[in-house]
Amino acid sequence: MTFDPHQFRAALDAAYVRNDDPVALVFDRYLRWKGMPSFIARPVFNEGAAPIETFISPHFSVLAYQANPLYTTLCTLGGSYRIIPFSRASFGDERGVRYEYIMHAARSDEQHAAELLAQIAEYPFVHNVEIGPGYVMPVGEPVAPGSPMEYLYFTYPYLDDGRLYESDPWGEIEQAKVLIQVLWVFPIYRSEALFIRRFGMEAFEEELQRRHSRVYDAYDLMRLPVV
Repeated sequence: MTFDPHQFRAALDAAYVRNDDPVALVFDRYLRWKGMPSFIARPVFNEGAAPIETFISPHFSVLAYQANPLYTTLCTLGGSYRIIPFSRASFGDERGVRYEYIMHAARSDEQHAAELLAQIAEYPFVHNVEIGPGYVMPVGEPVAPGSPMEYLYFTYPYLDDGRLYESDPWGEIEQAKVLIQVLWVFPIYRSEALFIRRFGMEAFEEELQRRHSRVYDAYDLMRLPVV
């Protein structure tokens, strides 16, 4: 859908002042990283209709960037509303960590990818689990109709805009009370999920690097398995 960026930004600023919602900080970073989005792919809440208790920002949206002719880059805005469960202890940081997520999808699969991103943003809080790089999330059904993949893999976005991956100065939002990072999500096969369980994420990402040095197809929901 199209939107008025000035009105949209004013609503985000108000949320930051009123509720300490960091969504405005994230939107600023997306503007620096990737510019103005082509459109908002899927706002989850209509204005004024968000529940009192929500796991994600009442202003949660999925921003779509169509710079690449092969695929659209979809970015969550507002997934970082809450701290990821157990991350204070694992990070050794009282701030814990909050995540936003990106996913690549062919134009024909934009809507499916946006719906997945909305589920992903809520997933750690609904299931009270910590996610992070190397995490494998079972979807329980094909990630899109006809797709042979039923799992999602999380890692750092090293094959997207490099500034999303670098820790300084743009790769994360770090303030006295807030730490926000970005994770890249893409669908994987059961065979790939089992490979990760057996050999670990580093071995899997070595296989990915070999594949991606020849062709990038992580956006293709019908791609062939890497392993």
